[in-house]
Amino acid sequence: MSFSSEILSKIESEFGSFIIDQVNMGSGDSFFRFGYWKRVNHSKLQEIVGNEVLIVEDDIDDDDCGTLYSYKFYKK
Repeated sequence: MSFSSEILSKIESEFGSFIIDQVNMGSGDSFFRFGYWKRVNHSKLQEIVGNEVLIVEDDIDDDDCGTLYSYKFYKK
């Protein structure tokens, strides 16, 4: 799945720098990561990418860094 440069620019404008990566083990799902795993407004991200993509907030508790957030995305 890919996003247009317009959508990616809107995401960066709203939330700052991010990467798109893929889970290395298991599901292989693709996800957004903002800054150093920071939390963003899930509803706003969903609004930006539109209705054809489902955004799912994922969090992992890390003993050293606290809660780490990423946002998996799936084509509906």
